[in-house]
Amino acid sequence: KDNAVTFSPSGKPIISGSSLRGMLKNIFKIVTCGTFRGRTDSQKKGVDFNDEHIYYRCLMGVWKYAWTKDLNQEYNSRMTSEVTDADGNSHFVKSARPGFLIQTIDNKYFIAPSKYGYDRKADRILISEYQKKFGVTIPERNSSCVKWHGDTAYIITGSQGVDRKTGKSRILDKDEYEKLTDDQKKRAGKQYIRFTKIGYVDLCREHWRPLPDDVRESYEHDRNRRGVNLLDKNNRGLLKRERLQEFWGDSLPADVQTLIPCHYLEEGGVVTAFGHGQCFRIPYRKAIGDAVPDALKSTDVVDFADAVFGREKFWASRVFFEDAVLTLNKGTFDEYAAHPSLQPNPTSYQLYLTQDGKTLTHWDSMNATLRGYKLYWHNDNDTWRASPSEIEDDEKRLRRHQEPLTKKIQPLRAGTKFISKIRFQNLSAVELGALLMIFDLNGLGENAAYKIGMGKSLGLGSIRITPTLFVESADAYTELFDDNGFKNPYEKKSPEKYLDAFRNYVTDKEMLETWQKIMDELKKILDWDNKPAPDKVGRVSSSFRDRDNPFLHRAVLPTIGKIIS
Repeated sequence: KDNAVTFSPSGKPIISGSSLRGMLKNIFKIVTCGTFRGRTDSQKKGVDFNDEHIYYRCLMGVWKYAWTKDLNQEYNSRMTSEVTDADGNSHFVKSARPGFLIQTIDNKYFIAPSKYGYDRKADRILISEYQKKFGVTIPERNSSCVKWHGDTAYIITGSQGVDRKTGKSRILDKDEYEKLTDDQKKRAGKQYIRFTKIGYVDLCREHWRPLPDDVRESYEHDRNRRGVNLLDKNNRGLLKRERLQEFWGDSLPADVQTLIPCHYLEEGGVVTAFGHGQCFRIPYRKAIGDAVPDALKSTDVVDFADAVFGREKFWASRVFFEDAVLTLNKGTFDEYAAHPSLQPNPTSYQLYLTQDGKTLTHWDSMNATLRGYKLYWHNDNDTWRASPSEIEDDEKRLRRHQEPLTKKIQPLRAGTKFISKIRFQNLSAVELGALLMIFDLNGLGENAAYKIGMGKSLGLGSIRITPTLFVESADAYTELFDDNGFKNPYEKKSPEKYLDAFRNYVTDKEMLETWQKIMDELKKILDWDNKPAPDKVGRVSSSFRDRDNPFLHRAVLPTIGKIIS
């Protein structure tokens, strides 16, 4: 009786068998306490999660939000280092070194350090002074960039502040800037930029640092980077071989293909991170997989999901899902833009990691533990439509030739019905019981509703499944005909025998207490008749204009048990 989002390749809505398989396999892994595997040799993206490094940057004042204190200290410990000058006085300097990212013809990457080995004070200059010094106009005002003019490149790491009266970015000269207070300088934005020259490149091959593949891949996977992508082939700061030959002629190494200015970190002579400015985004030392117990990641274990649903390149599935076809059409809502449905964002560690202390656990914390599978609450309120402000924001994006965040959809109305088949073969009683437990949920039964499709986060995609079990009879192949023609080889069966077989298996393995806790939580979030009140759950806002935004304060995502006791 619940909304579901489907597609209609033939003019009639269907729920694809692959969608049903994915949804039910996910529940099956929870029900059977299965493995939780990240990236493997055979699947780059991983089975249950992408085992990659999350990137972050924490320069925010530690007084503003409580959570920034620990992360700011972590960031500074890697991005700054203490040095002692000739007079014996110690002070902190930036750890990131200037260099140039080089790609060779055989697609290998190196970082050639700057000849100076550090960022010179003379190479940091006000935009207004830079324009006078080099006789060029810098048009960029609201974006980071690396851009060459002649043999010199300027590096901008942020936008200039907006004048409150004119609403436009303002470029200040030296006298104007020095008269500003510290707060006024913050509002003025990035008035200072850095520059480098082609003559700074250290062409000695022995000094080049190879860029490790895992560091490069990790950089590529940083989905939250809004600034410069140094690996982008269309980056304006990228000098190609033809241009490099104009500067170096025969001195240019034969295999160099492209070059772009950068900054980098290294430990023990090995590059660990890189970016375009001095204070770039860096990866946590630990990957997502480090927050998952080793036993759950093991590929040596064959769990129920492997046995029943198959494992790629080793053995095939023993369950097969047909498309669910329409049997009762209740019509659709009018097409309308839906709330933006954004991608998972594991940078929000307060949502993805178990939080049980006074300070927030982040990905590099000693006790970081992944919380588990992401599930959505049911919602029978008609709240999926985008707000006027969201539609207005998308209209602005379209005028800037950007992709809109909202998407027009046409959900089915409640009461629409489908029918499908799940075929299985050669399952033991325990395995069949585990499969049936998806629908029984240890007694929840017909009160259960499941989430399917891309509209889950919008309150859509809740479906009920009423299963009927048919098992091949013992004499299925002894007779071909009966009084009704071809003999039906299948008999309708009660699932209890098989459910009991699975429960007994759990008890025999001394897993009953742990399994029961998991099932209790799963039943609460799938129970359609015991949904939480709308004021207890809702969409998490990502708007940075809202001062009470729980995102900014890193509000911890409550557990299922805290929402429904």
